[in-house]
Amino acid sequence: MKRVLVTGATGFVGNAVINSLIKNGFSPVALVRQGSEDKLEQKCEIAYGDILDKNSLIKALDDIYAVIHLVGIIREFPRKSVTFENMHTIATNNIVQASVEKGVRRYIHMSANGTRQNAVSEYHITKQKAEDIVKSSGLEYTIFRPSLIYGPSDSFINMLVSFMKKTPIFSYFGDGSYPMQPIYVDEVAECFVRSIENEKTVGMIYPLCGQNVYTYKEVLKMVSKAIGRNHLLLPVPEFAISTGISLFGKTDWFPITRDQFIMLTEGNVCDCNDATKILKVDLCDFYEKIDSYL
Repeated sequence: MKRVLVTGATGFVGNAVINSLIKNGFSPVALVRQGSEDKLEQKCEIAYGDILDKNSLIKALDDIYAVIHLVGIIREFPRKSVTFENMHTIATNNIVQASVEKGVRRYIHMSANGTRQNAVSEYHITKQKAEDIVKSSGLEYTIFRPSLIYGPSDSFINMLVSFMKKTPIFSYFGDGSYPMQPIYVDEVAECFVRSIENEKTVGMIYPLCGQNVYTYKEVLKMVSKAIGRNHLLLPVPEFAISTGISLFGKTDWFPITRDQFIMLTEGNVCDCNDATKILKVDLCDFYEKIDSYL
C-alpha cells in the first residue's frame, strides 16, 4: 500500500484523515512528537518528528508516496512558541523543503477559507505565506481552504455547548448576521484523501464549505436546539467585544482573540464547492449531523 505521511495527525482533522486513508486503501504514517501517541484514535504507523525541526522530517519521509500537511492553529501561545508564523509559515517551509529533498511528489495542504493576499488577520496573512511557499515548491500540490470544520471533537461547536449548558441566556456579537458555511470533518478528510490520486486536482486551490449558509445567530439556535435547550439570545455590541479584546485578548482565558473576531465578522462562506463535486464527496445537513451526536 502507498504510505502517506500526515502532519498534525493527532489533531481533530488529523484523526479523521487517518481514518479516511485507511478506508481508501492507503497506509497512513502519523508524524508525532514523543509522548503524543495516545492522541491518535486509530492504530497506524508512527514517525517521530517535530514540524519545526526540518532535520527530523527527513527520516520521517522515507518511502513516502504523498504528504498531507494539516498543522495549523487558531490561537497563539507565544510563550510556548506556538505562533502563526511558526505553525503556519515556518512549519510549511520545513515540510515542503524536506519533501522536495526526499523526492516526494504529491503534496496536499490545508489552508483556510478567507486566505488571500490582502488579508487583515495575522492568521490569514501567515496562511497566505504558507500557500506561496507551496505554490513555488515544484511539488504536485493541491491546496484546500476549509471553512468552519465541525465534528464530535471540534473546538468551536463544543465551546458553544460548554457555555450553553451553564446558562439559559447566551449572547451573540453585533446583530449575529455573520455568514457561516460549516463543513463536517469527515467530508474534509475525504476530500484530502481522494485528491491524492486525482490528477484534476493537481495545482489547484479549492475552498471547502458545507451544504448551506447560516448566520452566526442561526448556528447558535441550532446548537441550542440540538442539546435540548431554548436559550434566550441577547446581542452584545461589537464595540464592547472590541474593547474586551483590546484589554484581555492576549490572555489564555478570554474566549476570543482579535484574529478570531476579525474572521467572524468577515464571514466564512464559499463562492463554489468544486472540490466536493470533482471528488464526489456528499455533504450532510449541519443541523441533522450535530443533532445526531450532541
